[in-house]
Amino acid sequence: MNVVLASVDCARADSFNHSFFEVQKARGSYYDTCIVQAPFTSPSHTSMLSGMHPFNAGVRWLIDYTINDDITLLPEVLAEEGYNTAAFTGGYPLPTGDMDERFDTFEHVTTVEDRMEGRQEYGPANVLVSRALNWLDDHEGEDNFVFIHFFDLHFTLRSEFGSRDPPDFDENHVYENVEQYIGRYRRRFEEEADFVGRQLELLFDLADVDVAAITADHGSKMPGEHGYPWVYDSDGNRVGSQCRGVELYDNLVRVPLIFVGEPFDDRTVHEQVRTIDIVPTPLDALVVEGPATDGTSLFDSLPEFAYSETYHGQLTKENPLTHEMNERYDFGWNQLDSLVSLRSNEWKLICTVNGDIVPTELYHIAQDPGESRNLLDEEEAIVEEYFERVEDLVGGDDQRYATANLVDDRTRGHLEDLGYL
Repeated sequence: MNVVLASVDCARADSFNHSFFEVQKARGSYYDTCIVQAPFTSPSHTSMLSGMHPFNAGVRWLIDYTINDDITLLPEVLAEEGYNTAAFTGGYPLPTGDMDERFDTFEHVTTVEDRMEGRQEYGPANVLVSRALNWLDDHEGEDNFVFIHFFDLHFTLRSEFGSRDPPDFDENHVYENVEQYIGRYRRRFEEEADFVGRQLELLFDLADVDVAAITADHGSKMPGEHGYPWVYDSDGNRVGSQCRGVELYDNLVRVPLIFVGEPFDDRTVHEQVRTIDIVPTPLDALVVEGPATDGTSLFDSLPEFAYSETYHGQLTKENPLTHEMNERYDFGWNQLDSLVSLRSNEWKLICTVNGDIVPTELYHIAQDPGESRNLLDEEEAIVEEYFERVEDLVGGDDQRYATANLVDDRTRGHLEDLGYL
């Protein structure tokens, strides 16, 4: 039996439009509102593969991460059942942590050097699929689990610049006058999404895929959405120019999820689910007993609430080292809020966690899916209810008073190229 988990980095809820994705939606269980637990590659994938919230998995930062020792990932569960396990990842920063220790084979593919659109040394979808097919062929007739992390959609803002001179940075390391460049990003994004779809189609044509999950670790902000490309703090000040990672709006935390295989009914579900539900659901389908998780099998029920966080660099304004980093490297991180959110099918509450937990935004997403009208001051009872639930989750979390390790110049360059800084 071959089990595949494919994660298309940056794929938004509206990204899976290629004919391959449409076919899989029609023949499997398609969830059009799957909420990620963090809009960062490493913590999101760790939650996806463990079924645990970031504060329980122990991964809340992009680089040099360490998964908690008592956390078991999906490949480890399947390995105990006799499965061979392999991961093929096309991009940074997932390989910088210790996830490779949880797979029999873990390959970071870097066959292409992309200087113009910010993906750096990465492995395109066709190469990843080729490596996965070769590995599956080597283990034909055995039980196999393959995780593929596609990086093709992970552009930075520089993809808008083309051959023109990029704009200058201001004193806060924020681009100046980017508006004149806007227009190219969405087209390139859709082209790469189609390319990934074609490669996945090849994988399904050439390998016997018995059970598969196809999803994403986070989305990406597009022109016309929440001041693209600008990021604003909780006081309304323009503090950054990133396309992802530093906000918790649905364009970043809502992704598609498709389960394919005999155990999965042909159905489309509009109610929200979570990427932490990915582990218990296929284990249920395979009749494999796994460890307790924060997620739940979607065969049993749909979750009422979904939690997401972005501790950007694990930084807080109160931490002295944060200020030292900002002065030394001119990151502008002191101006970026750390955030947590709690979402239902009707409401979403967003709070800052720059030390204390402070509610700052409330959206009636059932009526306002674009999250354009902040109802924080008009719905006190909803704010109180959701805030109490947030405090139950992270009220005792000292992470909001902590900071990441000081990063070196090379790492800073990587993170800037990938659009996180």
